[in-house]
Amino acid sequence: MLRRPSIPVAKLVAALLGFTVVTLGPAHAQTRLSELPTTEAYRTCILETQKDTEVGFEAAIAWRDEGGGPPAMHCVALALFDMGQLDEAAKRLEALADKMPEASDAERASVLGQAGRVWLQLRELDQAHTVLSKSLQLDGNDPELWIDRGEVLARSQKFWDAIDDFSTALDRAPGHVDAFIFRAAAYRLINVDDLARDDIDRVLDIAPEHPDALVELGALYAKSGALDDARAVWIQVLSLAPNSPAAQAARSGLEQIDVKVE
Repeated sequence: MLRRPSIPVAKLVAALLGFTVVTLGPAHAQTRLSELPTTEAYRTCILETQKDTEVGFEAAIAWRDEGGGPPAMHCVALALFDMGQLDEAAKRLEALADKMPEASDAERASVLGQAGRVWLQLRELDQAHTVLSKSLQLDGNDPELWIDRGEVLARSQKFWDAIDDFSTALDRAPGHVDAFIFRAAAYRLINVDDLARDDIDRVLDIAPEHPDALVELGALYAKSGALDDARAVWIQVLSLAPNSPAAQAARSGLEQIDVKVE
């Protein structure tokens, strides 16, 4: 299956766009964040962790200790993720969802969705499934949550269940490119290649040079024995997005078919 993007800030940050950002320095981080309005402090904290993770982490900890509440705890968790402490980040995100009494179900679901994606990255598939299922109970209208749980199911080789989740995501968001690509991969893995090709063709009709879709198209070509076509498509991916996860998958595919040819 294709890699999903790393943890997004998602709805909680999107709702805060447009506020003035104050750049923090290490010596002033504690005072400045606690003195800002909560929404402004939250966005500033997030941006600081992206700019300098350790400085942002210290600022988030200080803000949390001064009563920053759930926004500060969320910033701490995201900083831990950026620092590579994925297990701790997932646990904190999961716990945070129960500490947001004023948040909407959609906001709590978004935080649980982030936790689920981290558990998925850690390959803790049972935990990821549990957390994402809980998030869907809170917000069954978010297609990203259905896609994420679908990926968990696919990685657990429950391909038909995964297809159901990807299809539900498409019910919520018709034309969602990621859902089509993931569903195509699942169809290919259970040998329903005609439906896999249908999904990929739909993506390529929208975005003819989509690297992930082209990777999957190459996989379908290779599976059918059309190795020259597979090679051509994967070389195209290397040209379009040479430093992407799609390019890594294309290189792997090229290596495999070259071994077969030899």
